[in-house]
Amino acid sequence: MRRSKSEKRPSLASDLKRLAALAYRRLENSKDLVEKFHRLPRTKHPDSDHLQKLYEWLFVPITLWPVDIEGLFRVGLYRALAGRRLDNTMILLINLLPPLPSNRTQRAVSEHEHSVQYGNYEPLIRARHKYDNVERLLAEDPAFQAQWNAIKAHFDVKKFTDHKGIIRRRLVTERSMRDYWPVRWTKTADRFHAIFDVFCQRWHLYGMRGDRPLLLKLTANLTPFGTMIFIPAYWSFDPKRDLNWRAITALNKARGVPKQGSKLSANQSAARSEAIRATQVRKEADALKLKGEARTLWMLQKLNRDLRTDERQLRRILTRARDGV
Repeated sequence: MRRSKSEKRPSLASDLKRLAALAYRRLENSKDLVEKFHRLPRTKHPDSDHLQKLYEWLFVPITLWPVDIEGLFRVGLYRALAGRRLDNTMILLINLLPPLPSNRTQRAVSEHEHSVQYGNYEPLIRARHKYDNVERLLAEDPAFQAQWNAIKAHFDVKKFTDHKGIIRRRLVTERSMRDYWPVRWTKTADRFHAIFDVFCQRWHLYGMRGDRPLLLKLTANLTPFGTMIFIPAYWSFDPKRDLNWRAITALNKARGVPKQGSKLSANQSAARSEAIRATQVRKEADALKLKGEARTLWMLQKLNRDLRTDERQLRRILTRARDGV
């Protein structure tokens, strides 16, 4: 991640502007880190390249972070400001970070984040009427109201709200794994969350805002590992009508995923094999000191190519061999 001497470093103002353009209050959370990093004499610190890599990841949409980059950068930066080295395991983690996503990927994911942070999935989802109908019926259901009132009678529910005034159930991760699975019944909070999780499953909720139920939606979300489509248990799913597959596909393709398929894979495999063979043939031609047209014809023959093949095509094969394609 070393910058060339001729490459101009972005100003503090431009970096703060980039941060402000990101969703999820990124400027509020990381402004101090950006300011501290700009004050750090990077060229004098032995870990400046690793800190620079973390700093550049700080501006990547949070959806694409494999770990808490902000927290990691905060620890690393404080070490550097104190004149200390990053430890070996932190350096290992930074070295393992993948290359920065392309600007195209970051723009697409950033736009998605701005919608998702407000619960807006409409660009990806159709059939909103299914959600609206169930939400209306739920608000009028006396059994739902009775159960919620029973919970409020046992707990001061306001103690469990977040900064938005929402009580959220605990999350279920991929393959239905849950870190909180063992039952704990000693603390009031443990009892409340266990009861609230059951309540939310019963009524298909992700939480409550005051007395308003927050019904689960049909959603499509990006994660660092892929694209997740969530279909609520109450939803009568119609794959042709309920999802905007064109928009979801475009969002997933924004990662820069190449085309795939059985025929394409076979062609790519054949091209790689030919490139490997071309490398060997070129070495043999060098050993024989072949030049010019005689060299070209000899190599085409060895590669089982038509001798009338354009020399430029042979050069493309050799380029693939050189690039390891």
